[in-house]
Amino acid sequence: MKPDSWQFLTSEQNRENLKLTKLNNEEFHQLMLKYATTPLVVIAKYPEPFVDLNPNFKVNVKSFGQLKGADPKQILAMVTAPLRNIFKDYEVVHEPTDTKVSGIRSGYMRVDYSTQIPDGRTFPTSSEMWIVQRGDYFL
Repeated sequence: MKPDSWQFLTSEQNRENLKLTKLNNEEFHQLMLKYATTPLVVIAKYPEPFVDLNPNFKVNVKSFGQLKGADPKQILAMVTAPLRNIFKDYEVVHEPTDTKVSGIRSGYMRVDYSTQIPDGRTFPTSSEMWIVQRGDYFL
């Protein structure tokens, strides 16, 4: 359930936030923008545009494809491996581990890194990620 004071973001607002993120690798940034899918839902603590780091929660739905049956920890490791070279100060704080979300077999991990925006400001950032298996898809 969304906290009353938080906001739903539109897919356009989410895409604009992706555009504004400055990465160490511009080629990867362009690929990310090209292949990014619209999240199922995005909520943020503050209305956009926001001039500081805006805490948010995002749910993406992806097909397992060739990864069907893979361990959620392995999927997390594969998905996050390229991030090490993309984000400044990238550090895995909590290695991928087994967990359950509402009784569903899942994987969890946490990473810290620095996020830079176009005006040059840098923000220390933490991301927690879960892979939750749902049939032929994962969240």
